Amino acid sequence: MIKEVNHACKKLNEKLGISVPLPNPRKKTLKTASACNFVVGTGLVAAGVVFSSKWCAVLGGIGLVSSVVLHQEKGSGNYGK
Repeated sequence: MIKEVNHACKKLNEKLGISVPLPNPRKKTLKTASACNFVVGTGLVAAGVVFSSKWCAVLGGIGLVSSVVLHQEKGSGNYGK
């Protein structure tokens, strides 16, 4: 997915005549981000349940989904070396 987004942004940059370097995260970076999102997401879901806060639980759910997406991206090999 990262590869596809970078390719689309590169084409847009060429059409607009600008040069914006895009980051290409390493496997370790994706692993760390996935772990952080999992911890924060789990904490927010737990806080949402304990304090009966819907918005907190929703944000936690989004964090958990983000963690899963990053974990799958790390495993797909579409990242920088």
